[in-house]
Amino acid sequence: MLTIGIIIILIMGLLIVCLISKELSCIEKIGLSFPVGIGVQTMLMALINLCGLRLTAISVLSSGLLMLFVLLVLLFRRNSQTHLHPIQGLDTSKYNMVWMLFIGLVIYFEYMNFVKCMYFPTFDRDSLAGFDTIGYVIAQEHTFRHISLFQHDYMPSIHNAGSYITYAPMTQLSYAFVYLLGAETSKLIPAFIFLFFLITFYGVMKRISGHTCAAVATFLTMITPEMIAFSSLSATNVIHAVSASLGIIYIALWTKYKSQEDLLLGSLLLGLNIWTRTDGIVFVLGALPVIGFISIKNKQWKTFLSPLCAFIPALFWMLFCKMNNFYSESIAITHLFWDSEKANIIWNGIKSLCLDKQFYGISFLFFTISVLCNSWFIWKKKDNLPLLVMIAFSLLLYMIVLYQIDYKWDSIHNVLAYSAKRFLFCFIPLIWFYSMSNKWIVLLFNKLETFLK
Repeated sequence: MLTIGIIIILIMGLLIVCLISKELSCIEKIGLSFPVGIGVQTMLMALINLCGLRLTAISVLSSGLLMLFVLLVLLFRRNSQTHLHPIQGLDTSKYNMVWMLFIGLVIYFEYMNFVKCMYFPTFDRDSLAGFDTIGYVIAQEHTFRHISLFQHDYMPSIHNAGSYITYAPMTQLSYAFVYLLGAETSKLIPAFIFLFFLITFYGVMKRISGHTCAAVATFLTMITPEMIAFSSLSATNVIHAVSASLGIIYIALWTKYKSQEDLLLGSLLLGLNIWTRTDGIVFVLGALPVIGFISIKNKQWKTFLSPLCAFIPALFWMLFCKMNNFYSESIAITHLFWDSEKANIIWNGIKSLCLDKQFYGISFLFFTISVLCNSWFIWKKKDNLPLLVMIAFSLLLYMIVLYQIDYKWDSIHNVLAYSAKRFLFCFIPLIWFYSMSNKWIVLLFNKLETFLK
């Protein structure tokens, strides 16, 4: 049943992507199939449970099959060609020894990472205390609404500040999905998420900068030390980074190529980003000013509606929590205030994290160099400026979120050292995408490809 469930997820995600975009490359469609499919499947699980149905293997698979039927009907009614673009023959002129080297390295490292992820059981504290355990108990009790872990009689501290009861449910429900279908470990989910992310990232990079540059960029993104380490764990951070970063990347592609399909895909992924972690709202809010400015400039008012749909998963989760008495003590400071000491702690904490090569390798250093080297193109050609603005806005908004938190359940230093460190995973694909798609980098790799032909 597990194999059937995974196949349903892949087909569901593929059909959704095909419904949104006819022109997307085969690589991107395949890469997006699992992250989109599992995200939508978990929403279906929450919906059927909200309607009073038990979460069983039969009900979950039936909801997936029903969704497949609906998607097929929509595709048929649209009368569009939704098949994957056939390969017309391998054009070896596009590939060279550098491309082969880095693709080989990506495959080798991902193979080791995948095996490591599947071999070791869940052991990280956050997963055992929350995500993995909640998913397992959901599968055992066949409910999310009335799960025993969220009952005050069973766990008196469940409504305290920082409780898992109000954490966005995508990760927990995805773990419940595989447990319901007979999996011995939930780590299938992070293993597949990271694998399909690499495929998608290569696809979007290839679209803007060519095969060789895409292979190098994918490898450099992949080997970011702390990110690849966490990709084999069951925590939410890398799973969240996938939808958050790809959402912003597709919005950036929309600003460059003006394809409405990219905007819709970006909005969908940003919605899944909030469904994975509620603090992912900073990426939606970071993208809205850019989308709004372009919409007003081009007098395309309807364009602004697409990113607003990214809030639908958040609204659904709020409704779910309200209807099922899922709440915890608020940690948000709702009034404006100024605390210079707190602001300095957050600024210095984020800055020290970005400069720490043990965590992020050369990612932020190369990003800084890339921005400086591309400054002429930024000023004269507005090259990659929307992406740069979205990165800056999102990071600024996250620091504001950290500032507006009342640290009653933990210290600000611990939150910066652990939570913020992992939240920055979302920016790693973004800064490598920015750095490797700049005008001067693309020109450099074009010359390299010409030389290697």
